[in-house]
Amino acid sequence: MASPLSAQTTIEGDNTTIQLSNTEDITTQTRAQVSSAPAAQLRGLDKLSGASVDLQSTNLKPVEFGALEITMHDCRYPKDNPSGDAYVRLTILDRGLEKPVFDGWMVASSPALSALDHPRYDVWVIRCKLDDRTPSVVAGESSPRPIMRPEGLGGN
Repeated sequence: MASPLSAQTTIEGDNTTIQLSNTEDITTQTRAQVSSAPAAQLRGLDKLSGASVDLQSTNLKPVEFGALEITMHDCRYPKDNPSGDAYVRLTILDRGLEKPVFDGWMVASSPALSALDHPRYDVWVIRCKLDDRTPSVVAGESSPRPIMRPEGLGGN
């Protein structure tokens, strides 16, 4: 016997509507709308020297970082919040290896969720770049250069 219409799942284009059981309350869950940007802001770290560098990757144009070649396929961000969490599809090749050392999505807010596993280099996503006016570093973000202590406080 077929289940009642209210108990079925309906898929509508990019949104997913879920209707649960025969209760009066209907729970609806919708995925956030996203847009794609033409470029991504990445940061690379050479673990051996401790040097970090900001990289800008454009769709399908490889960027070199040490022995790595990084190719961005897509940079997605929330449509209603362009400075929000970025999701970037990357392929990272090491010139000394045949297979990619990374091929998948990286998430800016969770770099450890899907990280590059390389003995010398680390690469992570900072944000999507919509145009040249999008800043490389935003106030409060970690800087690619070490912070110098004021004179008299010791250290640097």
